[in-house]
Amino acid sequence: MDTRRRVLVVDHSKVVRSTLAKHLRDDFAVVEESDGEAAWQTLVLNSSIIAVVAGVHLPRLSGHELLARLRVNKLRRLCDIPFLLVVSGQESAQEQACARERGVTDFITRGMSRQDILARIRRLVDWELGQGIAEPSPPAASVPAQPPATSPQDLAGALATALHDLDPLAGTVSVIEFGLDEHARLCEEFGAGTMRAITARLMRVLAEKIGPGDTIAASGAASCTIVSPGTSLASSIAFAQRVCRGFGNSQIAVGGVPFTPVISAGIANRPGDAAGSADALLALARQRLQEAQADGGNRVRADAPSCGHCVDAQYFEALARLWQAGTPSLDALGMQLMPLFKTLEHELSLGLPLGRIEQRLRQRSAGGSPD
Repeated sequence: MDTRRRVLVVDHSKVVRSTLAKHLRDDFAVVEESDGEAAWQTLVLNSSIIAVVAGVHLPRLSGHELLARLRVNKLRRLCDIPFLLVVSGQESAQEQACARERGVTDFITRGMSRQDILARIRRLVDWELGQGIAEPSPPAASVPAQPPATSPQDLAGALATALHDLDPLAGTVSVIEFGLDEHARLCEEFGAGTMRAITARLMRVLAEKIGPGDTIAASGAASCTIVSPGTSLASSIAFAQRVCRGFGNSQIAVGGVPFTPVISAGIANRPGDAAGSADALLALARQRLQEAQADGGNRVRADAPSCGHCVDAQYFEALARLWQAGTPSLDALGMQLMPLFKTLEHELSLGLPLGRIEQRLRQRSAGGSPD
């Protein structure tokens, strides 16, 4: 029986599929599909698939349409599944930012080396916490607290800079506060020093998962904060759910006793939240973490639907701020309305040609003439 984790590779080109499968097959079991609709059916039926590598131009259901269908799904394993888009490498930073806004997790460039492809996938799916911790209850002073990746003051400064530089029309910045559930009880069981070591190990794993422009810092005895400029609320929720699920499936040993870390997260986001200052946004993320833990733990709290392009009051408030910031072009406004169109289509099955609408808007934004 093949016990390797499964990765779904979707592309209309057999050459591309074969090349990717060749790179991945030593580390993952590869499932191949040639069109988006077949890929969707495979993902629904096969719960063992942990990541998707897909091209954009797929028959029956495009890569973007497949991604949109995943991100609005109610199943957590589909809503937050890592989705790596196969690209040419000629895409602009703006095009990549738009793709991430739609929920793309990372990119694989055609011709990328095997090592780079594996590194990108492993960064998203590996949650190994390493060897066990030798002593079950060492004195608090015996396990020195490891320095955070940056100080809380520097993290607040990075957030203030991101807010200052925020594009009023399309900019976004997220704050994610992660915390280890039931920390007080665990300290009594294993000792405060051991829990510091576990928290430091969790932070090291998280630091490997964030983007190059993100900042991470310890924010408490069992919590840390990530500031992520350019990351949408939907992408932040998907990332937080993936972290909570990933750690929940991992295990370390404390003095020979198996231990599974249970994590919760609170998320604050601009422009989704009205909080104006860096301190207010950090406090809001911290408050939502506490609410998630009070609700039973192993939760992500963002005061928004837990996945996809669902729309709530905050979405309309963001649209109002967009308009107040200066009358946008119809192209820009149309792109901001795409989550609403997608929600309407998902809930009401109106038959909206979402792919064509989005294509026309992008062509106009790029200065081209729609066909």
